[in-house]
Amino acid sequence: MTSYVILGASAAGLSAIEAIRQRDPSGPITLVSKEPEPCYSRVALPYLIAGEKDLRQITLQGPDYFRSRNVETIWGVGATALDAQAQQVRLEDGRTLNYDRLLIATGSRSRVPPVRGIQEADVCYHWTLADARQIDRASENARHCFVIGAGFISLLTITALLKRRPGLRYTVVEIADQVMPQLLDPEGGRRLEEEMRSLGMEVLLGDAVTAIERDGDGKYSLQLRSGKTYQADMVVCGTGVEPNIGFVQGSGLAVDRGIVTNERQETNLPGIYAAGDCAQTRDLISGEPVVHAIWPTAIDQGRVAGANMAGDSLTYPGSLSWNVTELFGLSCASVGQFRDGPGLEPIVFRDRVTGVYRKVLVDSDNRVVGAVVIGQPQDMQELGVLQSMLRRRMDISRWKHRFTHERINLGMIAFEAMKAQAARR
Repeated sequence: MTSYVILGASAAGLSAIEAIRQRDPSGPITLVSKEPEPCYSRVALPYLIAGEKDLRQITLQGPDYFRSRNVETIWGVGATALDAQAQQVRLEDGRTLNYDRLLIATGSRSRVPPVRGIQEADVCYHWTLADARQIDRASENARHCFVIGAGFISLLTITALLKRRPGLRYTVVEIADQVMPQLLDPEGGRRLEEEMRSLGMEVLLGDAVTAIERDGDGKYSLQLRSGKTYQADMVVCGTGVEPNIGFVQGSGLAVDRGIVTNERQETNLPGIYAAGDCAQTRDLISGEPVVHAIWPTAIDQGRVAGANMAGDSLTYPGSLSWNVTELFGLSCASVGQFRDGPGLEPIVFRDRVTGVYRKVLVDSDNRVVGAVVIGQPQDMQELGVLQSMLRRRMDISRWKHRFTHERINLGMIAFEAMKAQAARR
């Protein structure tokens, strides 16, 4: 009988449990989570910060779920070492777990930038339930919030706080020359920046915090590379995430940006798989090694890993960057390759009145490779179709001119493109 150990109780780990149990109803599964709380949706944490949901509403699975699937759970304990030769994982409490198949789905943690004094300051991050609670406490009596980084997580935090603490004032500093540099192109970034400024936020681009000091009265003093100084009541830091994989050092596991896996989510060591934010796979479009720390990717990789741990032979086609969110009353989305580049043709639609901005990138073979959309919820309705066109590598040469129109029937274009693709076979 095969025994399974899964490290990590978020999207990838839960998806793997389902995949295993579909194929192996009785093999013992042990699930280990460093977090002491029940399984919760990390992507729903902004709703918790905003006061729109409570912990019960964002909990994914409770004790009954694990009992019904014969899964032993260990909460509030992380892994400290991996002995691949002995097929054992050592935990923080001294316990040792034996496995036949191991899934490393330990996710990621907030990256701490090299800022003098940041480790000693009570800076708020936004990645875990504990982080969300700290943000709530810190913001309760704050008047000025200083935000380091204008990326996805930082702006989600501000958007949530605008609802919970409407009187709070914000200063945002970003080292890049635009906001949301990892998810929007320059024009999309400018559109979002305009909205932030219209809400009274101070946005500092091309600058960075070099030092943080906390005074005796709890106030923060921040020094910037430009020489500017700021005072704030709370500091939020959102400068990206990095894989939680320190415990695999010395194990022989191949690590690059994350734990290196093949198309079956297998590592270089027998019986060990990786999935989610800590796993390095390949980009669906470019084929380059990539770590995509997004929920849908973790679910897909966990499903493939779990199936193969239980003896199946599934393959993961590659990661696709895919983000849709609402920030400051704007719906923002990007999928695939969203920055202009050699050999790529941008097809752009703008409406200055409604504020809609849409760019679809097409390669030299007239196939969609990515898009950026900023507008309202109704402008996002057909993004799923666009993603399907990208995954299927559809030739849209006959319909490119339609992408410059305000309203495009992507479903019809996809249907016609699939018919044409089938006829050529």
